[in-house]
Amino acid sequence: MIPHVIKLSKSGPTKGVFVEPVQYAARDDLESKAKGLKPILLEDMGCVNLDFDLDSEEERLWAAGVMSTSARRSTRFQGNPVYHVSISWPEGEHPTREQCEKTVHHFMRGVGMEENEAFWAIHRDTDNDHLHMIVNKVHPERGIVTGPPRFDYALLHRLAREVELDQGWSHDVGAYVVTKSNPGEPKIMRRDIAVKMGLWKEEEIRRPNVSSHAHAAAQRLGAEPFQVWIAGQPAKDLRDAIHQPGATWESAHQALAKHGLCIEPKGSGMVVTSTLADGQVVAAKASQLGRWASKAALERKLGPYRPPSAHAEQAAHSYQEHVESTKTRSEHRHAEEPATDAKRATRREERARAREDLAKRFEAEQKRWKESRMQMRSDLRERHLGERKQLQADLRDERKSALAKDKADGVPFKVSQSLFAYRAALRREELQKRQALERRAMAVEVRRSLDWRAWLEKQAEQGDEAAKAALRGLRYREQRKSKKYQEQDGIEGEELDPLRKLTVAALHAEVDDKRQLVIYRGHDGREKFTDTGPRIVMHDKADDTLEAALRVAAQKYGGKVDITGSTEFRERAARQAVRLGIKVANADLQAIVADEQARMHQQRAPAWATKESRGPGQTQERKRSEPGSSEKTSDLSPEIGDKPTPQSARPAPRERSAALPEKQATALAPISLKQAMEQAMEQWLDGDRSSAPVKAFIAAHDRATRLGANGHTLIAEVVDRVVTRRGDGVDADLGGFMASIERQRKREQGMGR
Repeated sequence: MIPHVIKLSKSGPTKGVFVEPVQYAARDDLESKAKGLKPILLEDMGCVNLDFDLDSEEERLWAAGVMSTSARRSTRFQGNPVYHVSISWPEGEHPTREQCEKTVHHFMRGVGMEENEAFWAIHRDTDNDHLHMIVNKVHPERGIVTGPPRFDYALLHRLAREVELDQGWSHDVGAYVVTKSNPGEPKIMRRDIAVKMGLWKEEEIRRPNVSSHAHAAAQRLGAEPFQVWIAGQPAKDLRDAIHQPGATWESAHQALAKHGLCIEPKGSGMVVTSTLADGQVVAAKASQLGRWASKAALERKLGPYRPPSAHAEQAAHSYQEHVESTKTRSEHRHAEEPATDAKRATRREERARAREDLAKRFEAEQKRWKESRMQMRSDLRERHLGERKQLQADLRDERKSALAKDKADGVPFKVSQSLFAYRAALRREELQKRQALERRAMAVEVRRSLDWRAWLEKQAEQGDEAAKAALRGLRYREQRKSKKYQEQDGIEGEELDPLRKLTVAALHAEVDDKRQLVIYRGHDGREKFTDTGPRIVMHDKADDTLEAALRVAAQKYGGKVDITGSTEFRERAARQAVRLGIKVANADLQAIVADEQARMHQQRAPAWATKESRGPGQTQERKRSEPGSSEKTSDLSPEIGDKPTPQSARPAPRERSAALPEKQATALAPISLKQAMEQAMEQWLDGDRSSAPVKAFIAAHDRATRLGANGHTLIAEVVDRVVTRRGDGVDADLGGFMASIERQRKREQGMGR
């Protein structure tokens, strides 16, 4: 978990006021209502050292008022008494109310404020569950400030590591980290000390710092922040250009112009800018390209700044093009590879067309939005002006009647004027406040341009599958670039079908439509793994959970997966995937895949097929069934399957397999025969409706049974492997294939008679 102190104003109109932070945490504020956000549930909020039910907005306002009154007991404290801390859990971790309460008490005790008043609420409608803890720095009885201590950043991170260990959460990185100097003994250490002792390795590559404005712009555009984008290929091209012999400022301008960028002085430094299609200019400090790109470093290298020439080179790939391509391309790394079968190729084309259509709809909607924005604001101004004029006219009429009535009642004229002026001032103030709220609501609702992500969320709520897939792609891209991505155990692949629940034995699936997740739980209610769309995140590492996750991944991703996480998990998952017939795409795991395939081949070889025990007939039969045999016969040949094998080759294996259990007897079938059955079935499913795949399947099946395999179990295993790779949608085609086999059998029996 990551703690973060939300900075507040030390003085001004918000000093000592707990209403706004409490309303924000409980989602009672105007901005949350304008966005349509639902109030926080009663079980997801609470208070400490306050006696309020919190079951209504009025109750929460009373609680905030009591905290403000307690803060005024301190006459010497001149700062802001609101201590607002946000505590965020990693994606996939969802604390209960009891765990939230324990976390709040532990943090308050850690900063020395356990006797102070506090309000807390947890937000669960974002990618990461996060808790807002609002504490009064002033003690409610003693009237003195009891916390927090200075430099509370490091202390909060230590408290977070303690809660992680106590409640079993994964460990985030901060001023303190969890190390394991001794196996099974986690220890909390300062990160700098852990690095010096060799117990913690800092990241070698640091991503550029991104401002809040850049983050907001990236959310609106649906692409990575401009400050991050320029640190990639544009920075590389600029660095190569200025390090060429005889480089000048014109060389730098030409290198950046290829990406639609311009560099110019601003203040005491330099900025890099790019203009978007709507005329908006995005900018970043030149030092975001690297320390070598600061103003001082560039002028030492190139001399005093010179503006570019009038003829700028045409941009080959600008930030605008990057934004547009982000909306229409697939985020998965294997999206450009050829599809493994015709159905996946068709689904890939359909998904690409859906993304393009979604982007066009967004552009059209944004154009309409901009056209209507000015009109909506103009209508609001005219309505407000009309209301003010109407109030002025009403007060003018009311003043005459009020003064006449007071005169008749004997009220002095000056007193009557003063009373009416007071009532008129109240009316004007009421109108001004209402209009101010309407303008703020309009500013929230009617922004300059549509937010790509917010628009996707709105379309997804209406059931648009393309928008749902785009949302999952955005989250996948963000996760892939996070620090914990490669450390998190998971399975991923190219998602081409809508997110849905898949039937997995002993697991219960729950669909989270808001976050576009499918959570798989065990009988104990604990999360086993989460399907986020392009990625399956593992929470439980048991063998049965891993097998279930791999089977789900095979159905979703067409039998081809990438495996991420720790070395131990990746090796274990790769071996299990090979046993299930699932292709592993990771290049660095191919040695493990080959080793597991060789081990499986060795295990499936019949125990009786040794050099000492096999006779001449057995040797010949074994030679024909081995893969890579130099015999001219083929495992897919129907003629060989129909020919009876010599009687001398059968007695030993039949007698041997009769004493074996059914599952072990099935394993005696040489691996090439089972593969031949799978190949024949795959050939039929790919569209070959001739008799060739049917005869090949029958031939391989008959040879395997003559070698001692159980026919029914063997067919069940082959069908299970094919369904695992292709998904449940092949059930109907498999039924037709099995019916063709039955007809072929009857024809062969008829010819025999």
